[in-house]
Amino acid sequence: MQRLLEQAEYLDLNSPIATLTRWRAAALVVIRSICGPHDIAWQILRPEATWYPATAEASKQEQAFAEGWAITLGVLEGLLPSLMEAEPGPETPEADSVGQQDEHDDWPSIPFPRPSTGLNLVLLGAPKVRGAQGQVESNRVSRLTEYAIWLYLNPGSDRHALDAALWPGQRVRADSRNTAMSRLRAWLGSEHFPTWSQETGYALTSLVTSDWGQFKELAARGENDGSPAGTRNLRAALELVNGPPFAGVIGLDWYAWAEPYASEMSEAIVGVARRLTHRYLEGGDLPGARWSVRRGYQALPGGLQQFQVAAEAVKEPCSEPDGLRHLADQLTHMNVPLTRRHVQSQLG
Repeated sequence: MQRLLEQAEYLDLNSPIATLTRWRAAALVVIRSICGPHDIAWQILRPEATWYPATAEASKQEQAFAEGWAITLGVLEGLLPSLMEAEPGPETPEADSVGQQDEHDDWPSIPFPRPSTGLNLVLLGAPKVRGAQGQVESNRVSRLTEYAIWLYLNPGSDRHALDAALWPGQRVRADSRNTAMSRLRAWLGSEHFPTWSQETGYALTSLVTSDWGQFKELAARGENDGSPAGTRNLRAALELVNGPPFAGVIGLDWYAWAEPYASEMSEAIVGVARRLTHRYLEGGDLPGARWSVRRGYQALPGGLQQFQVAAEAVKEPCSEPDGLRHLADQLTHMNVPLTRRHVQSQLG
């Protein structure tokens, strides 16, 4: 929900219809997953609501749907405070013992390892730094984000590794490197990125966390626990995934170093998605299985095409559980060479 609200800051009625339509469709899915059919929020947004600009002309239906983004945004903003107030604390043994409850419904009771202080890096989707308090020119943010993520994934590195990764094929002058690191330190804060020393090398502090670190922690809990609590941990891990790792940047001028990391992350994500889908199917939770299959394919480069290929491979009629099981088993990370044209087409 927070991600949708952040995206909405860049939208208005002059935005492309396709962009508004995609945003509102995603928001409706989120709101419907939170609210029951009789909840006031869903009553406001359902297509048959009185405010909805009904039209008999098919050519105007997408326009009408897109124009509903503003009231959808209002509902999201209204829901956010109540969700934050209702955020649950750590699980209790009594909560774990309610094993017969629908895991698809009570998964939010997992205590996410959300950082209360410091910076959080987004790697499972479009790269981003959350929580940086320093002032920096907007045209430097993308490059500084790459620096921060590389340092997070390669703590204690020396200048040779730094230069080879961030300025490949270039002869880097010491003053240029120092200027780049000073800008990053000013943006992140010295408490997050201390000055280089012979003992520490270039390293961020433990105050800096990431969605990838959170994903690994939740996935490890879930994989080692076959109970409903373990299943909820796997679901919580997948909830952190907002698209292919390093979405939209590998194959451009930067992040050439990131491809092995993206492959490792994608393999971990599809592995969790497969296991979670099987657990849901074993428990008879078809909505949960549908969700985990979809989430797994969304995390793959070219995931939509892979999903279509996997779906078309089901030749014989089968039950929905068998079809979902097949789709889950076909979830596989493949190294897709991303040219600039391919990346731009993925970004739309």
